[in-house]
Amino acid sequence: MKALQKGDGVLEQVDGVPVRHSGASVGTGADQQISHGFSGLPDRLELIPIDSGTIFSGLSVEAGHFHVTVTSGKSWGWIAESW
Repeated sequence: MKALQKGDGVLEQVDGVPVRHSGASVGTGADQQISHGFSGLPDRLELIPIDSGTIFSGLSVEAGHFHVTVTSGKSWGWIAESW
């Protein structure tokens, strides 16, 4: 896994360190396309319900983004990792 390290104003990849991207959204009750920030598929994707009663369905993961349907009006988060 490679992480980014800042040095002299330049970001460089560091072997052996996971890269993690994360975000939050509110469900729409319809398919949502969310960018996970990796050019390929992440090695791990976790969906996190923030509000009680949050239901996830229809998850598909692609290079650059994922699709998921989440209960309308319910807050949720996600974490994607690559190593």
